[in-house]
Amino acid sequence: MMGALYTLYEREMRKWFRQKVQLVFIVVMPLMWMGLFGKSLNFSALLRIPDIPGAEPLRNQIQLLIEEYVIKRYFGGYDYFSFFVIGMLSVFILFTTMWSGMSLVFDRRLGYLNRFLVAPIPRSSIVMSKILSSVTRSLIQVTALLIIALALGLSLKPGVGVIDIAILYGVITLLALSFSSIFTAIAVRITSHDLVISIANLVNLPLMFTSNAIFPVEQMPQYLQIIARANPITHANVITRYHLLGVGDPGSMVTSTIYMALFATTSIAIAIIASRRIE
Repeated sequence: MMGALYTLYEREMRKWFRQKVQLVFIVVMPLMWMGLFGKSLNFSALLRIPDIPGAEPLRNQIQLLIEEYVIKRYFGGYDYFSFFVIGMLSVFILFTTMWSGMSLVFDRRLGYLNRFLVAPIPRSSIVMSKILSSVTRSLIQVTALLIIALALGLSLKPGVGVIDIAILYGVITLLALSFSSIFTAIAVRITSHDLVISIANLVNLPLMFTSNAIFPVEQMPQYLQIIARANPITHANVITRYHLLGVGDPGSMVTSTIYMALFATTSIAIAIIASRRIE
């Protein structure tokens, strides 16, 4: 199985690297979200009081109150852009992995899947190769995103070290495994690429806006808070923001870590079970 898995995984990665346009999108899409949306929706700048000649002491006091009781209270720090960027890392992983099942659909339409099915290899290796290649693409994208975010003004907490970065990549790996497993399992029984696109477009924005990627969960209506706390993106952001920005409650780390591990395990199990029904 390992030999078959590696061969199919290598095939998926070769296909991806040959598509130069997709490599460009790794840079273009984050620049659009972070450079345009993130900078324009920067509450730290929007709530900054302009200079008032002759009233500098009063202006400074009001500005301190706004920063302490509005920005820091809601976002855990004074820099909303960094809050937004770290939250969007998980969303970008969703955008990347939601197309993981598309390769399976095209393999079926072009006849490659039939060749794989008659080969003496486990069917689960077909699905797992799609999942692992999607995880690899996600890790490459996160690396590019961090470099772009630092260039745009991402401010990490003092003392961020190798362990914090390793935790970030571990969380991203679990999240990518979860989403790619789910979307690949969905694509097992789908023969139309249009339907895969429709499903992906149906779930991506709801998952983003029902998480804490843009706004804290505590500021949402009660019904949205229930949904947000079941959203894996929320738990991924809880962990990554704590380790990279120092924002959040240390006590919630254990709960979020357990949730992420269980969600990833369940998603992989669903994908493996679904692989038995590939036709």
